[in-house]
Amino acid sequence: MKKVVGFLTIALVALTVASAQPMYEQRLANEPVQANIAVMAGPTGFSSVALSFDEGKINDSVVANLTVYPSPNEVIARLANGELDFACLPTNVAANMYNKGVKVKIAAVVGNGMLSVLCSDGSVSDYTGLLGKSVNIPDVGSTPDQLAKLLLMKAGLEAGKDVVLDYSVASPIQIAQMLIAGKISLAMLPQPFVSMVMAKNPKIKIVADIQELYSKVAGVDNYPMSVFVVTDKFVQAYPLATQSILDAYKASVAWVNANPAEAGQAIEKIGIMKAALATPAIPYCNLVYVSSQEAKPQVQAYFKSLYSFSPASIGGSMPSDDLYL
Repeated sequence: MKKVVGFLTIALVALTVASAQPMYEQRLANEPVQANIAVMAGPTGFSSVALSFDEGKINDSVVANLTVYPSPNEVIARLANGELDFACLPTNVAANMYNKGVKVKIAAVVGNGMLSVLCSDGSVSDYTGLLGKSVNIPDVGSTPDQLAKLLLMKAGLEAGKDVVLDYSVASPIQIAQMLIAGKISLAMLPQPFVSMVMAKNPKIKIVADIQELYSKVAGVDNYPMSVFVVTDKFVQAYPLATQSILDAYKASVAWVNANPAEAGQAIEKIGIMKAALATPAIPYCNLVYVSSQEAKPQVQAYFKSLYSFSPASIGGSMPSDDLYL
């Protein structure tokens, strides 16, 4: 009798566990997937802002947790340790991470080039007048720095000799303020600072469109300045949620481009940038959504260009096709 009771007890426990497991899995399945997404404080993050609407609810199955960071460094660390699932990053930063073994994939290009060389005093009228001049560049290793060196190399010129690249002021906003005040003559800046300085000081003119010059030397229309990346881990665990996030991002880009005033307010609300700066710049920021497979030729051309003068700028080698989702 004791053996029978023992057997029945074990059987009952087994049945309870067996029935509880599907219930537990069903409960998990009913909970929305939480996607942790990082964007930069600046134009790199503009196109993502609609992901913050409705407290990040993409649909009944997916919630986007959008966080704004001041620079890529913290984002890189959090992607590497698994705290983040998606991020908007400068394109070469994505290549660097991949080459250093961080398991990420480019899901889409979300921003094309938006750099210009500006002159505050009329001393230069076009890019040919830059020979022998000093141009303020925001920070060594930044995208403006890389593009300046690349274009000089392609033109057979030498940075520091034929054109001096001045890094004495690292912050784009400080360079913009000095340009407005006429304290510096020439600077390369991205949007929204280009729009800002030209609105504040009508004497300031664009003397070189970096996108146009890049197109001439690279043979492609533009360069991919920023990308949306996703971790391999998230893609493998949640393929449907991944697609939902990408669809929502594509819709966000379209909404921002179509509604710059409302987008500017939303951009300020989540801490990316003040609306007064963002709104007038949005039409000139080249915000796009191009899937990684469609954008691959342009991305690879950009990496090849960067690699030709500075392999370290993309992590030492050309990334393989595995980088692209």
